[in-house]
Amino acid sequence: MPSPNYDHHGEEYFDNDELKCFLFREIQGHYDDEWKNFEERLGYLDFSENLVSLSEFGITDENEWHDAEDNENNMNNAFLAFSHLTDYFMEWLNDVIDEYNADTSSWKTKLNFSRLLNTNILNFNYTKTVENLYKFNNVNHIHGTLSDEDIILGHSHINQSTKEQFLGADDTIIELEQSLYKDTNKIICNNIDFFDNLYDVEEVYTYGFSFSDVDMPYVAEIINKISSNATWFLHSSLYEIANKENYVQKLKNNDFTGTIKEWL
Repeated sequence: MPSPNYDHHGEEYFDNDELKCFLFREIQGHYDDEWKNFEERLGYLDFSENLVSLSEFGITDENEWHDAEDNENNMNNAFLAFSHLTDYFMEWLNDVIDEYNADTSSWKTKLNFSRLLNTNILNFNYTKTVENLYKFNNVNHIHGTLSDEDIILGHSHINQSTKEQFLGADDTIIELEQSLYKDTNKIICNNIDFFDNLYDVEEVYTYGFSFSDVDMPYVAEIINKISSNATWFLHSSLYEIANKENYVQKLKNNDFTGTIKEWL
Protein backbone atom coordinates (compact mmCIF):
# COMPACT_ATOMS: atom_id res chain seq x y z
CA MET A 1 0.00 0.00 0.00
CA PRO A 2 1.23 3.54 -0.65
CA SER A 3 2.26 5.43 2.46
CA PRO A 4 2.08 9.20 3.00
CA ASN A 5 4.98 11.58 3.40
CA TYR A 6 4.89 14.93 5.20
CA ASP A 7 6.33 18.25 4.10
CA HIS A 8 7.92 20.81 6.43
CA HIS A 9 4.47 22.26 7.15
CA GLY A 10 3.24 18.85 8.30
CA GLU A 11 1.03 18.50 5.21
CA GLU A 12 0.46 14.96 3.98
CA TYR A 13 1.39 14.05 0.40
CA PHE A 14 2.08 10.92 -1.64
CA ASP A 15 4.85 10.15 -4.08
CA ASN A 16 3.46 10.00 -7.64
CA ASP A 17 5.74 7.16 -8.73
CA GLU A 18 4.75 5.13 -5.68
CA LEU A 19 1.06 5.65 -6.44
CA LYS A 20 1.54 4.71 -10.11
CA CYS A 21 3.41 1.52 -9.23
CA PHE A 22 0.71 0.60 -6.73
CA LEU A 23 -2.07 1.18 -9.28
CA PHE A 24 -0.24 -0.89 -11.89
CA ARG A 25 0.24 -3.83 -9.51
CA GLU A 26 -3.35 -3.76 -8.26
CA ILE A 27 -4.92 -3.55 -11.72
CA GLN A 28 -2.57 -6.10 -13.26
CA GLY A 29 -2.99 -8.51 -10.33
CA HIS A 30 -1.93 -12.05 -11.15
CA TYR A 31 -3.17 -11.75 -14.72
CA ASP A 32 -1.34 -11.32 -17.99
CA ASP A 33 -4.24 -9.55 -19.63
CA GLU A 34 -4.73 -7.67 -22.84
CA TRP A 35 -5.35 -3.93 -22.98
CA LYS A 36 -9.04 -4.48 -23.75
CA ASN A 37 -9.56 -5.86 -20.20
CA PHE A 38 -8.06 -2.83 -18.43
CA GLU A 39 -11.38 -1.27 -17.42
CA GLU A 40 -12.99 -4.56 -16.47
CA ARG A 41 -10.09 -5.29 -14.10
CA LEU A 42 -11.14 -2.23 -12.08
CA GLY A 43 -14.21 -4.17 -10.96
CA TYR A 44 -12.19 -7.07 -9.56
CA LEU A 45 -9.51 -5.41 -7.46
CA ASP A 46 -8.14 -7.62 -4.70
CA PHE A 47 -6.61 -6.01 -1.62
CA SER A 48 -6.51 -9.18 0.50
CA GLU A 49 -2.70 -9.29 0.52
CA ASN A 50 -2.63 -5.82 2.09
CA LEU A 51 -5.33 -6.25 4.71
CA VAL A 52 -5.95 -8.36 7.80
CA SER A 53 -8.99 -10.58 7.28
CA LEU A 54 -11.54 -11.24 10.02
CA SER A 55 -10.29 -14.82 10.27
CA GLU A 56 -6.80 -13.49 11.10
CA PHE A 57 -7.83 -11.15 13.89
CA GLY A 58 -6.09 -11.90 17.14
CA ILE A 59 -3.17 -13.56 15.33
CA THR A 60 -1.19 -10.56 14.15
CA ASP A 61 -1.76 -8.31 17.16
CA GLU A 62 -2.97 -8.74 20.74
CA ASN A 63 -5.32 -5.81 20.21
CA GLU A 64 -7.62 -6.47 17.24
CA TRP A 65 -8.48 -2.79 17.03
CA HIS A 66 -4.92 -2.12 15.94
CA ASP A 67 -5.55 -4.41 13.00
CA ALA A 68 -8.83 -2.65 12.23
CA GLU A 69 -7.06 0.72 12.33
CA ASP A 70 -4.33 -0.58 10.02
CA ASN A 71 -7.00 -1.86 7.62
CA GLU A 72 -8.75 1.50 7.64
CA ASN A 73 -5.53 3.43 7.01
CA ASN A 74 -4.41 1.08 4.24
CA MET A 75 -7.71 1.29 2.37
CA ASN A 76 -7.88 5.06 2.78
CA ASN A 77 -4.45 5.23 1.15
CA ALA A 78 -5.59 2.87 -1.60
CA PHE A 79 -8.68 5.00 -2.20
CA LEU A 80 -6.50 8.10 -2.50
CA ALA A 81 -4.25 6.31 -5.01
CA PHE A 82 -7.20 5.34 -7.20
CA SER A 83 -8.59 8.87 -7.03
CA HIS A 84 -5.59 9.79 -9.22
CA LEU A 85 -6.20 7.02 -11.77
CA THR A 86 -8.05 9.09 -14.38
CA ASP A 87 -5.47 11.90 -14.17
CA TYR A 88 -2.59 9.44 -14.61
CA PHE A 89 -4.43 7.75 -17.46
CA MET A 90 -4.94 11.08 -19.24
CA GLU A 91 -1.30 11.98 -18.61
CA TRP A 92 -0.22 8.77 -20.32
CA LEU A 93 -2.58 9.30 -23.26
CA ASN A 94 -1.29 12.83 -23.75
CA ASP A 95 2.28 11.49 -23.81
CA VAL A 96 1.25 9.02 -26.53
CA ILE A 97 -0.44 11.78 -28.54
CA ASP A 98 2.53 14.13 -28.14
CA GLU A 99 4.86 11.44 -29.46
CA TYR A 100 2.48 10.79 -32.35
CA ASN A 101 2.20 14.49 -33.19
CA ALA A 102 5.97 14.95 -33.08
CA ASP A 103 6.37 13.15 -36.40
CA THR A 104 3.64 14.17 -38.82
CA SER A 105 5.45 12.37 -41.64
CA SER A 106 4.22 9.09 -40.17
CA TRP A 107 0.57 10.12 -40.46
CA LYS A 108 -1.32 7.98 -42.93
CA THR A 109 -5.01 7.74 -43.71
CA LYS A 110 -6.77 4.51 -44.58
CA LEU A 111 -8.74 4.79 -47.80
CA ASN A 112 -11.32 2.14 -46.85
CA PHE A 113 -11.94 3.92 -43.55
CA SER A 114 -12.23 7.29 -45.30
CA ARG A 115 -15.04 5.92 -47.45
CA LEU A 116 -17.13 5.34 -44.33
CA LEU A 117 -16.99 8.95 -43.22
CA ASN A 118 -20.41 9.98 -44.45
CA THR A 119 -22.48 9.31 -41.35
CA ASN A 120 -22.23 9.24 -37.55
CA ILE A 121 -19.23 7.81 -35.71
CA LEU A 122 -19.26 6.57 -32.13
CA ASN A 123 -15.75 6.96 -30.76
CA PHE A 124 -14.34 5.24 -27.66
CA ASN A 125 -10.63 6.12 -27.61
CA TYR A 126 -10.59 9.67 -26.14
CA THR A 127 -8.65 11.15 -29.07
CA LYS A 128 -9.66 13.38 -31.97
CA THR A 129 -7.74 11.41 -34.57
CA VAL A 130 -10.75 11.24 -36.90
CA GLU A 131 -11.23 15.01 -36.78
CA ASN A 132 -7.53 15.85 -37.09
CA LEU A 133 -6.42 13.24 -39.59
CA TYR A 134 -9.57 12.76 -41.68
CA LYS A 135 -11.07 16.25 -41.24
CA PHE A 136 -14.42 14.68 -40.31
CA ASN A 137 -16.26 16.25 -37.38
CA ASN A 138 -19.49 14.28 -37.02
CA VAL A 139 -18.09 12.22 -34.14
CA ASN A 140 -19.75 11.34 -30.84
CA HIS A 141 -17.06 10.91 -28.17
CA ILE A 142 -19.21 8.95 -25.76
CA HIS A 143 -16.52 8.83 -23.06
CA GLY A 144 -15.14 12.31 -23.60
CA THR A 145 -11.82 13.42 -25.08
CA LEU A 146 -8.46 14.56 -23.77
CA SER A 147 -9.50 18.15 -24.36
CA ASP A 148 -12.32 17.73 -21.83
CA GLU A 149 -11.82 18.44 -18.15
CA ASP A 150 -12.55 14.80 -17.44
CA ILE A 151 -13.05 11.51 -19.26
CA ILE A 152 -15.21 8.52 -18.40
CA LEU A 153 -13.30 5.46 -17.27
CA GLY A 154 -14.59 2.49 -15.30
CA HIS A 155 -15.86 -1.06 -14.93
CA SER A 156 -19.27 -2.69 -15.27
CA HIS A 157 -19.09 -5.16 -12.39
CA ILE A 158 -21.66 -4.82 -9.61
CA ASN A 159 -20.54 -6.62 -6.46
CA GLN A 160 -23.59 -8.16 -4.81
CA SER A 161 -21.62 -9.55 -1.86
CA THR A 162 -22.46 -8.13 1.57
CA LYS A 163 -20.08 -10.45 3.40
CA GLU A 164 -17.81 -8.71 5.91
CA GLN A 165 -14.18 -9.59 5.27
CA PHE A 166 -11.91 -6.81 6.50
CA LEU A 167 -12.92 -4.97 9.67
CA GLY A 168 -12.27 -1.26 9.22
CA ALA A 169 -11.87 -1.54 5.43
CA ASP A 170 -15.07 -3.04 3.99
CA ASP A 171 -16.95 0.26 3.64
CA THR A 172 -14.02 1.91 1.85
CA ILE A 173 -13.66 -1.07 -0.51
CA ILE A 174 -17.33 -0.72 -1.48
CA GLU A 175 -16.95 3.05 -1.89
CA LEU A 176 -13.91 2.52 -4.12
CA GLU A 177 -15.72 -0.02 -6.31
CA GLN A 178 -18.61 2.42 -6.72
CA SER A 179 -16.29 5.31 -7.58
CA LEU A 180 -14.74 3.23 -10.39
CA TYR A 181 -18.09 2.08 -11.80
CA LYS A 182 -19.05 3.18 -15.31
CA ASP A 183 -22.77 3.91 -15.37
CA THR A 184 -23.47 2.98 -18.99
CA ASN A 185 -27.24 3.41 -18.59
CA LYS A 186 -26.74 7.04 -17.58
CA ILE A 187 -24.25 7.56 -20.42
CA ILE A 188 -26.72 6.14 -22.95
CA CYS A 189 -29.43 8.47 -21.63
CA ASN A 190 -27.05 11.43 -21.97
CA ASN A 191 -26.41 10.43 -25.60
CA ILE A 192 -29.94 9.33 -26.45
CA ASP A 193 -30.16 11.66 -29.48
CA PHE A 194 -27.30 9.77 -31.12
CA PHE A 195 -28.88 6.36 -30.54
CA ASP A 196 -32.39 7.48 -31.52
CA ASN A 197 -31.05 8.63 -34.88
CA LEU A 198 -29.94 5.09 -35.79
CA TYR A 199 -33.46 3.94 -36.70
CA ASP A 200 -32.75 3.77 -40.44
CA VAL A 201 -29.18 2.41 -40.24
CA GLU A 202 -28.67 -0.64 -42.45
CA GLU A 203 -24.90 -1.08 -41.96
CA VAL A 204 -22.65 -0.92 -38.91
CA TYR A 205 -18.84 -0.97 -39.18
CA THR A 206 -16.56 -1.59 -36.22
CA TYR A 207 -12.89 -0.66 -36.31
CA GLY A 208 -10.44 -1.28 -33.46
CA PHE A 209 -13.36 -2.18 -31.19
CA SER A 210 -12.71 -5.05 -28.76
CA PHE A 211 -16.31 -5.78 -27.68
CA SER A 212 -15.23 -5.68 -24.03
CA ASP A 213 -17.98 -6.48 -21.54
CA VAL A 214 -17.96 -2.97 -20.07
CA ASP A 215 -18.95 -1.49 -23.46
CA MET A 216 -21.50 -4.11 -24.52
CA PRO A 217 -24.48 -2.06 -23.26
CA TYR A 218 -23.75 0.40 -26.07
CA VAL A 219 -23.74 -2.45 -28.58
CA ALA A 220 -27.05 -3.67 -27.20
CA GLU A 221 -28.53 -0.17 -27.56
CA ILE A 222 -27.29 0.10 -31.14
CA ILE A 223 -28.83 -3.28 -31.99
CA ASN A 224 -32.08 -2.19 -30.40
CA LYS A 225 -32.24 0.95 -32.55
CA ILE A 226 -31.02 -0.14 -36.01
CA SER A 227 -32.91 -2.11 -38.65
CA SER A 228 -33.50 -5.75 -37.71
CA ASN A 229 -32.11 -6.69 -41.13
CA ALA A 230 -28.92 -4.63 -40.79
CA THR A 231 -25.48 -5.94 -41.66
CA TRP A 232 -22.71 -5.71 -39.07
CA PHE A 233 -19.22 -5.50 -40.58
CA LEU A 234 -16.26 -6.60 -38.46
CA HIS A 235 -12.90 -5.18 -39.48
CA SER A 236 -10.69 -7.91 -40.91
CA SER A 237 -7.49 -7.12 -39.03
CA LEU A 238 -5.48 -10.12 -37.83
CA TYR A 239 -6.49 -9.48 -34.23
CA GLU A 240 -10.18 -9.03 -34.92
CA ILE A 241 -10.38 -12.04 -37.20
CA ALA A 242 -8.72 -14.12 -34.49
CA ASN A 243 -11.52 -13.04 -32.15
CA LYS A 244 -14.31 -13.13 -34.73
CA GLU A 245 -16.13 -16.11 -33.22
CA ASN A 246 -16.25 -14.39 -29.83
CA TYR A 247 -17.48 -11.12 -31.35
CA VAL A 248 -20.17 -12.87 -33.40
CA GLN A 249 -21.40 -14.66 -30.29
CA LYS A 250 -21.55 -11.41 -28.35
CA LEU A 251 -23.64 -9.81 -31.09
CA LYS A 252 -26.04 -12.74 -31.12
CA ASN A 253 -26.22 -12.73 -27.31
CA ASN A 254 -27.48 -9.16 -27.59
CA ASP A 255 -30.25 -10.16 -30.03
CA PHE A 256 -28.59 -9.15 -33.28
CA THR A 257 -30.56 -10.93 -36.02
CA GLY A 258 -29.00 -9.40 -39.12
CA THR A 259 -26.03 -10.48 -41.21
CA ILE A 260 -22.42 -10.43 -40.02
CA LYS A 261 -19.66 -9.85 -42.56
CA GLU A 262 -16.07 -8.59 -42.74
CA TRP A 263 -14.63 -5.43 -44.24
CA LEU A 264 -11.01 -4.64 -45.16
